[in-house]
Amino acid sequence: MIYIKTSELMKLINYGLIIISFSVVKMLYAVDMESIPHVSEKASNSFKYDYLYASSHRAFAIAPGGAWSWVASKATENEAKQEALKACATHTQQKCALFAVNEQVIFNYRDWYTLWGPYKTKQQVKALTSGVLVGQKFPDLVYTNPAGKKTSIHALKGKVRFVHFWGSWCPSCGKEFPAIMDLYRILNDVLPEQVEFVIVQVRESIEISKLWQSSNSLTSLPLSDSGIQSEGDSLLYLRDGETINDRHLARIFPATYVLDKNGVVVFSNMGSVENWTEYVNFFKNAVEYSGK
Repeated sequence: MIYIKTSELMKLINYGLIIISFSVVKMLYAVDMESIPHVSEKASNSFKYDYLYASSHRAFAIAPGGAWSWVASKATENEAKQEALKACATHTQQKCALFAVNEQVIFNYRDWYTLWGPYKTKQQVKALTSGVLVGQKFPDLVYTNPAGKKTSIHALKGKVRFVHFWGSWCPSCGKEFPAIMDLYRILNDVLPEQVEFVIVQVRESIEISKLWQSSNSLTSLPLSDSGIQSEGDSLLYLRDGETINDRHLARIFPATYVLDKNGVVVFSNMGSVENWTEYVNFFKNAVEYSGK
């Protein structure tokens, strides 16, 4: 049997604590230098104050749109990775990616921006059902574009589509509006005529929407007209003449869908997004690789 003096044991414990603290500090520095994309302050705090001090093996996973989850005390690193991704997937339709494993940040931005793909081919799209879930072909909504022409979502062939449902009566809609304007400005600059913005009002007329937009000096974002005329009007029209309730498209407002060049849903978000510019490279990927 090996005996260790109490003083020597304390030195070993202190040395171990120093190593652990150094690892945590290194990781905190890495996260401060390159913050966790899309997630909320709650997620960032959970990472910094809970995850980093949890038992190994552990892993932290995130998804475009802000979903996140982490696990700890797993038998192996591989188990931690799989369980974190599985837990993250229960909160989102998006693909999840690993941000950290044990004490190491392994996040890769290059892979992150490909998570809207792989995109459906034109042949694969023929077999898709219509719906609002990721991987489904979005309903062919009829609307009047900013130029006054009546058209539909699937008439925009060859373009990635940003479809947004909002109303001036909705506080979070108004709060998000400047962030959408920033995205519109940037994408018009870096991807000219490649992304179509379809910003349609719900539960009010287009005249009321435009009045709010003008009074708040936010007129640089073109509005389309859903055809809704009043607060009690909740039905939107499809190209085949059928109607669809706005709550089928949006459980809450605002609601946003991104469609690839074939009109397939690749991203959706119920509620407002604080910083849409974080998605610019996702749009670049969709423009380059979808529609084949």
